[in-house]
Amino acid sequence: MPCLVLIAGAGLVGALAGDPHQDKPKIKLIAEPMVGFTPVTTVLTGQISGIRPGDAAFCHPAVTWVRVNPGLGEDDAFRYHQDAACRHPESEAVAVTSFTKTLTLHQPGAYLFKLIVEGRDGRKVESAYTKVQVLRVQ
Repeated sequence: MPCLVLIAGAGLVGALAGDPHQDKPKIKLIAEPMVGFTPVTTVLTGQISGIRPGDAAFCHPAVTWVRVNPGLGEDDAFRYHQDAACRHPESEAVAVTSFTKTLTLHQPGAYLFKLIVEGRDGRKVESAYTKVQVLRVQ
């Protein structure tokens, strides 16, 4: 039983010491709807977590939406990029944690989407790919 106390204590010490693996920024990307008949209007929503609300580096960060069309690979992906646009003094900065993009998809097949957010300090956070399946009307 003493080992359990030491292990639990070590985890608590790591959390209090600011373990770099704790609260690492992550993005969860969802598409609504994920499946539909052509044409499909889908809303992509990315939620970033693990960033302090006052983190000035993520106040209006650079955002890149990656879109892989049916039959293509990541090398052929379309990228929609917005540069960082924060003009606030650091004392007034508020981290942006939600990102949205609406797209209408006409071609049947599987589309893949990814969101990349980059802070002014160079920290980059990438989502996993999210799939949207567009079905052909028969």
